Amino acid sequence: MLLNIKELSSFCQELVEAVSGLLGGKTINIMDLSGTIVASTDKSRIGDIHTGAKHVVSGGHDLAITEELLPNYPGAKVGYNMPLTFHGKIIGAIGMFGPPEQVRDLTKLLKIYADKYFELQGTMEAKLVDLSIRSKLFGLLTAENADIKNIEDVMEMLDVSFVFPVTFVRISKRNTEDEPIPFEKILSSLISCKLIDTKHDFWSLEADSLSIICSSEIKSSDLQKIEEISECRIIIPRPAADYSAISKASTDALWIDKHMDEKLIDLEDPRSRLKYMMYQTAFSNSDIIDSFIDEMRRYLTENSLRKCMEAVKSYYDESMSVTEAAESLGIHKNTLQARVKRVMEAAGIEDYPITEKIYLMNLIHIRLQLLSRQSEEAGKA
Repeated sequence: MLLNIKELSSFCQELVEAVSGLLGGKTINIMDLSGTIVASTDKSRIGDIHTGAKHVVSGGHDLAITEELLPNYPGAKVGYNMPLTFHGKIIGAIGMFGPPEQVRDLTKLLKIYADKYFELQGTMEAKLVDLSIRSKLFGLLTAENADIKNIEDVMEMLDVSFVFPVTFVRISKRNTEDEPIPFEKILSSLISCKLIDTKHDFWSLEADSLSIICSSEIKSSDLQKIEEISECRIIIPRPAADYSAISKASTDALWIDKHMDEKLIDLEDPRSRLKYMMYQTAFSNSDIIDSFIDEMRRYLTENSLRKCMEAVKSYYDESMSVTEAAESLGIHKNTLQARVKRVMEAAGIEDYPITEKIYLMNLIHIRLQLLSRQSEEAGKA
């Protein structure tokens, strides 16, 4: 990428004014590739053509303009002029007013300073351009209808090509109260550990997450070895077989991030798939599940409902062992059994087959979690 000095005229003006102040008010000009003065301590000259600068830019050599040479360079003044470079390419010229033999060494120092300055600005600009292109590509990849021609054109700009199937990974903050996560540092670690191949994998940084689309196999166990990821959530939907499937993977990852609590959800893992399916069911059938919850609330206070649901969850988590479930909650076995019985009666399912009880109680538990989270978010708004 060739830096355009004209587009950085405000930075150029800051540069000449700052350096001039250090050099006792010397007149300094910066010219673009056409020889136009884009910045000067003599602001009346901005926009003028400096023919000496045109000579410097075209020849790539320094130019000392003496009184005798002035007629050869209309628009120029006595001084010393040098080419400005960025990554080895000439991007303009810089000059200082005064007898060449007096200002030559100062101009050379000024050129070194200016080249470094533009290198910094160019690096920042390149980074911003890269982020902008990545943001555009991420939008195209996650759009509902994949514009494959446009996607491939933008990917070519980034010199990235996928090898399908690809895996979508979302790394995010666990909750909004967490300390800021160093996603750029995480990205650097993933690249240095060769978990990301910059030629065949794509990444996009957002304020609260890092999204990666990997051509190579990437395992959650490998990701968890990165120290900075220990405080993050990792979400990995099913592999995407083509461009259109990337959009679904992204949608699934966002849904999981919004509605599920688990630190790690990898849909290649059967347990994660089951949890995801249960949450999806609870979400899509919320009106039916809410009817059971409403019925339970007719007979139980909120506190009783909470305690009874804790008892049921512990009971099923401990493979219906009353002893182990009671111990995990720190209550008597009779208390646990009474709470389980009470919640089944309140829901009107005490005579249902055990498999149906387990299924419904799991959905009710998930639905209550979702309602609790919605209530918390509404309270923060």
